[in-house]
Amino acid sequence: MMAAAAAIVGLAIAGGLEPLAAALIFLTVFLITGAGNAINDYYDREIDAINRPRRPIPSGRVSARAAFYYSLVLFAVGCLCAGLVNQICLAVAAFNSLLLILYARNLKATPLAGNISVAFLTGSAFLFGGAAAGPAGLFANRIPFLLSFLVSMSREIAKDIEDMAGDRAGGARTLPILAGERTSAALAAAFALAAVSLGFFAPFGRAYLMIVVVADLFFLFSVIKIARGDATGAQKALKKGMAVALVAFLAAALHPAHLLGI
Repeated sequence: MMAAAAAIVGLAIAGGLEPLAAALIFLTVFLITGAGNAINDYYDREIDAINRPRRPIPSGRVSARAAFYYSLVLFAVGCLCAGLVNQICLAVAAFNSLLLILYARNLKATPLAGNISVAFLTGSAFLFGGAAAGPAGLFANRIPFLLSFLVSMSREIAKDIEDMAGDRAGGARTLPILAGERTSAALAAAFALAAVSLGFFAPFGRAYLMIVVVADLFFLFSVIKIARGDATGAQKALKKGMAVALVAFLAAALHPAHLLGI
């Protein structure tokens, strides 16, 4: 839901909220994100049996085969919806679908590459929404994309720290396993602080600034949590901060004085 909402905000930032396009964009992101979650659960079923045994596949509520085919159906329907918007949206949706599959199958166990993939995919929801308005819409969403990328990088590293036990047992080569928890925590904090800087200096007007200050407080709180060794608390704070940032970006799109730089 949050990813789909981000795409709608991206569409608003690009300057258009035509009902049919908005519905198709929301549905595309909703379906493809769901497909990514399902295919990730399929490839992570052995690790999840250790880290999160109550998930659908490890608990036996859903078979691995059913989850795999379900994800393919969601990918296909999502790309079909994207194609009904325009060719740029179709290209973004198809690329992201392939990247989600590649991430779940290969990149998740690759240090930093998996984190970068997820961060890009998260931020690209804004780009996808903007793509409905063409290249100018993509450019208009550059700052939301970058801020989301930075926050997602911090959160992904925090999640890797949280999942070290299961990842190590499953043979994953994540950053915390290879570089150590302390180094990884410092890098996660650096990404969060970079997001604070970008969010504060974005030229989106007063309404945006008043709201994004709250998001920045969550991001700073995550840094404190990371420093105290609370990776779980850090990634939860980052998620809450990004939700507030979504509202700030929407205010930027709807406020008549916002500056998109286009």
